Amino acid sequence: MSAAYRKITLRIVPLILICYFFGYLDRVNVGFAKLEMVNDLQLSEAAYGFGAGLFFIGYLLLQVPAGYLVQRLGVRWCLAGSMISWGIVSVATLATHDPISFYAFRFLLGVTEASFFPAVIAYFSVWFPSFRLSKVMSLLFLALPLGVILGGPLSGWIIDATHGGYGLKGWQWMFLLEGVPAVLLGLYLVKAVVERIEDATWLTETEKSAVRLELAAESKDKQTSLWPALREPTLWILFVTSFLYNIGNYGLVFWMPSMIKALGGLTNFQIGLVTAVPYLVAAGAMLANSFHSVKTGERLWHTALPVLIGGVALLAGVMTRGMPVLAVVCLAVGVAGIQCTLAMFWSLPSRILAGTAAAGGAGLVNIGAASAGFIGPAVLGLLNQVTGSTTAGLSLLAIALFAAGALIFAIPKHLMARHVATTFEPR
Repeated sequence: MSAAYRKITLRIVPLILICYFFGYLDRVNVGFAKLEMVNDLQLSEAAYGFGAGLFFIGYLLLQVPAGYLVQRLGVRWCLAGSMISWGIVSVATLATHDPISFYAFRFLLGVTEASFFPAVIAYFSVWFPSFRLSKVMSLLFLALPLGVILGGPLSGWIIDATHGGYGLKGWQWMFLLEGVPAVLLGLYLVKAVVERIEDATWLTETEKSAVRLELAAESKDKQTSLWPALREPTLWILFVTSFLYNIGNYGLVFWMPSMIKALGGLTNFQIGLVTAVPYLVAAGAMLANSFHSVKTGERLWHTALPVLIGGVALLAGVMTRGMPVLAVVCLAVGVAGIQCTLAMFWSLPSRILAGTAAAGGAGLVNIGAASAGFIGPAVLGLLNQVTGSTTAGLSLLAIALFAAGALIFAIPKHLMARHVATTFEPR
């Protein structure tokens, strides 16, 4: 059985990881565009925060309907169509010329990306039982730190190196060069995505049968229809938890380049390199935490403790003004805590949902994240503008992380068990 899942993982996860990397890059590169764009467009701090967050308004509007899109169109077309359309919108963002067009492009980017993550959850649910998903999700969510580790220096370098080429600003070149790969990958997905176990020519018949039996046994006690699933209290606990920890997550993502710039004396490329440090730490911590959880069978503390540590680190960061090295260390611990919880958390919805409900339920929980993605950057921008510093904003992010950690303890214990109770015992 392990050999079969190794084959499935190698076939499916790396491609989706690459796609998610470019999705995350196209989502957050606006933080680097801000280094130059706000002056060109005469954007205030509050206007930038509002525009950055508008992505999530478009994103959240289609989260639950995305479950039905996956059902009607299939995983292949939802994944490919989402990538192609968001790549086009990302490229078109180079035409931004005033605050209104900035708001419009950010909103449209959210709309076009909305069906991708629910489709990924539905896709993985075809191939992996939920008890295997925490490790798979930790591999997928490497796209988030990699989006900053690789994308940060890349975005900074593009802005510095291309400024003025063919009459375009550096930030315009960044949107162009980082949007095109999404379109190309989307076209490739049309051919590459295999939606049924029966069509997997790279599995033997014995392996196919074993995977089907394991998935069927685990699905017996899950909700497979969306509307009954929406009456499941646990789903709403996951929704609120997702909202709270993503206040901290997206608040840092969209403002960290500006926080690093405030340390003084760095080029855009150097800002990208320094910004990558916390996410490099986070990538290692996320894998170590997830793999250790799988090894020990313990989930509760592996999910709750990291985000609580992240909150402590952000509060410590408030007290390190004027100490750049300590400030970056605190940011690194904060980001690591958030990312560790993120990978563990997203294995939970598939423990209670299957079929259409898996995509729709994941969409609902993702609405919590999307709402936080709008509120976090917008509030942080307003607080920065009103107070003239990041102290109040970082304190708010820390409080949200503490609340998320506390709420994780309200998740039913059976979801945190090594395996959800079913009629089979995994090999």
